Amino acid sequence: MRPILVVGATGLLGSEVCRLLCGSQHAVRGLVRPGSPRIEMLRRLGVDLVAGDLRDVRSLEAALRGVTTVISTATGAAGRLPGDSLRRVDRDGQRALVDAARRGGVRRFVFTSVSPHLTRTTPLVRYKRETEAVVRGSGMAWVIVQPSAFMESWLGPTAGFDAEAGRVFVLGSGEAPVSWVSVRDVARVIAGIADPESGVSRTLVPVGGPHSLPPLEAARIFVRETGRHSTVVHVPLAAARAAGFLSRPFDPVLSSALGISVQRAVAGDVVLRSELVARLIPRPVTVWDHAQASVRAARTERVRVLLGGTGGTRGLC
Repeated sequence: MRPILVVGATGLLGSEVCRLLCGSQHAVRGLVRPGSPRIEMLRRLGVDLVAGDLRDVRSLEAALRGVTTVISTATGAAGRLPGDSLRRVDRDGQRALVDAARRGGVRRFVFTSVSPHLTRTTPLVRYKRETEAVVRGSGMAWVIVQPSAFMESWLGPTAGFDAEAGRVFVLGSGEAPVSWVSVRDVARVIAGIADPESGVSRTLVPVGGPHSLPPLEAARIFVRETGRHSTVVHVPLAAARAAGFLSRPFDPVLSSALGISVQRAVAGDVVLRSELVARLIPRPVTVWDHAQASVRAARTERVRVLLGGTGGTRGLC
């Protein structure tokens, strides 16, 4: 059985894709870099780990030997290791990967992009759209997955969404609906279409969650789960636009996050579920599910920290 190469295997989405593929008895090869997270987890799953980097063409050529299917979930938006950037990873690195895959005889390429509703006004979306065009013109059988807003990223403390701490930041009125989707469900779609036997080829696959909810409604769900009073802070759109513009030269990741947030605050991001997505995800994760899991995890972590202070958590970790 020829392996499926997953590029971005140590990321949140890529590692979940690896887990699902291994669970389906696929041979999986993961492109990893020293110091990346989740390497030990991938090794336990049985992933064939190959050291490499999107910026190193020789390492890509070595990782691609014997591979007929490539899945790329890699992005510089997380900035996990020194030298990562949107330009180097999401533009130059992805182009190098597509080119190396084409030269190496890869037949099938699955690329993870962003929601089809986002425009090219931010660096991240511009690079994603450019890579989409490169993939479509590569001559390989391609599938481009276009997920809406990840719950795990956009409905979490790092995005200012922290009902557990009693404060939620909402951009603008917070009334534009968004099809919040779980990383787990996007991984299920990718794993489901990765096999050539799926019959899915040369197509765009938008992926949204089961419900389209305004950020204010998502905040209410989290507040109900925490049982605490939370203050909703409305951030003016003009302030976010200005911050996004000013940060672009020195922090394209922040600029992109702000720009995408503004787009969603103004026009929403409703991605309708296709028959394909509904078949691959019969029981999708809802915002309610995510809120419950997030609250449980936060409380478990607080208990762990408290007990750890007294030396009592070693048996729990």
